[in-house]
Amino acid sequence: MPQLDHREPARHPREREARQLALIHRIARIVAENLTIPARLQLIVRLLQEHLHCEFVACASIDLREGRFRCEALATDIPSVIHVGYARDLGSGVVGEVAASGQTLYVADVRQHTNYVETLPGVRSELCVAMRHNGEVMGVINAEATRCDAFAEEIDLLETIADQLAGMFVAERLYSEQRQRVELLGMLSELSRTAIDAEGLDEVLLRIAQFLCERFALESVGVLLAGSSPDRLRLSAHAGTSVFDGRGGGDWPATLGVVGRAFRTGQAQYVADVIGDPDYVLGNPAVTTEYVLPIRVRGEFVGLLNLEAADPAALGEANRQMLAALADQVAGAVHLAATNERLRETNRLVEEKSAALGQANLRLREANRQLEHLSHCDGLTGIANRRRFDAALAAEWGRAQRHAYPIALLLLDIDDFKGYNDGYGHLAGDDALRQVARALSQALGRAEDCAARYGGEEFAVLLPQSTLADAQQVAAHIARAIAQLALPHAYSRAAPHLTLSIGVAALVPQPELDALTLVTRADGALYRAKALGRNRIETAATSFVQVAE
Repeated sequence: MPQLDHREPARHPREREARQLALIHRIARIVAENLTIPARLQLIVRLLQEHLHCEFVACASIDLREGRFRCEALATDIPSVIHVGYARDLGSGVVGEVAASGQTLYVADVRQHTNYVETLPGVRSELCVAMRHNGEVMGVINAEATRCDAFAEEIDLLETIADQLAGMFVAERLYSEQRQRVELLGMLSELSRTAIDAEGLDEVLLRIAQFLCERFALESVGVLLAGSSPDRLRLSAHAGTSVFDGRGGGDWPATLGVVGRAFRTGQAQYVADVIGDPDYVLGNPAVTTEYVLPIRVRGEFVGLLNLEAADPAALGEANRQMLAALADQVAGAVHLAATNERLRETNRLVEEKSAALGQANLRLREANRQLEHLSHCDGLTGIANRRRFDAALAAEWGRAQRHAYPIALLLLDIDDFKGYNDGYGHLAGDDALRQVARALSQALGRAEDCAARYGGEEFAVLLPQSTLADAQQVAAHIARAIAQLALPHAYSRAAPHLTLSIGVAALVPQPELDALTLVTRADGALYRAKALGRNRIETAATSFVQVAE
């Protein structure tokens, strides 16, 4: 098969910029798609390879705890040792340097870079940029070419795309954390019901062991409680198969195994590879990983949870965090069962605690839902709220300032809306606001445009990378869309149906300006539109009347 020619043809700067912007928009759409992270990354690296005219592009994630980076997606035309899942230590090679430092590194000639690690034969230049969020390196984008100095004009592009992908990683992490919290709450509730349904301490502990063994796909779960002897534990419940099989109901000395080490130190013990641990006691040859958690009631040690797995993923970091939280629940169950086992009030107390936990779970879920909604959306119209608009304006202003492209803003006000509310009622007014918001959203043609409820009957539309002329066209399109709603407005001084006054401003950010300058100009233009009779579009530079049809 003939080798593809990856030399990029000479292009006019404006043509190159247009191609870069088009690529950024395409990637933004991919980021927003309902696909898995690996699937989205694979589409993105293919687009980058095609755009950069190079032989190799890859995305890697960073695991700071392990001190390594891992390849998540790649596109290559030349056989390479790199593959999805390939990992190496931070600091190793160009990718390792960027992963460790978070700083862009461009090597025009890899033969001059002492830390270059060859993974692709014939490579001469390499560009690696970090995906960063709030100072944390989430991952890297790496591009390699067989020609020297292949990426000098693409550094800003890859840094912009890295910002997009960092946001995608953060969103996925937040979603995963929220999903994990919901799962944990469900397990806490289920574990509580499991304990409540049992009769007596022994049955409570057995059900807990069985529950943990099944839910986390473990080989063995043992519950060991402190007894009368200070140097021994008693195996009180066990589920699965392990070293405990031959010791049912027996004592466990403080000197034996990883369990004994946790007993002596009072600290959780995680053994990722039991074969390499000198204290491990072999019971089940299938076991590869062991995790021992102390059980404490009001700070007092009462026993241990011993968890063993054949698949290390069953005791991965996320599961260990949930198990640590569940250990507190186990401690509560042990305490309640031991204290109230012979008391007739046991069931009532446990039921009250379960009901309280259920209510707390409901309140927490509702609070999380409301917080998420308030953080992003306007409660009445469903579009972006003022807080989200302010954040979008700050981000787009900074991006426009870095890249010296224009940014435009429309401020829109429903004409004589107080009269509309007084005449038709507030329910009709709310419905009108929702219809206007929906028309605004449908009138915008780009994913990066942001329509928001700015206040009361006032809306804002942020248009990144847009000139004043572009913004005027969008404003006219919006005015026509509102006119097509044909909402009667007998109390308007501008027209017999609902209309908008629109103020338009656009500028290229300068060092001496800030985002408030853009808002002030748009607000001034809106004020003129209202003063000149409403149902108009006014700009900082010129004006024209928009008569609603």
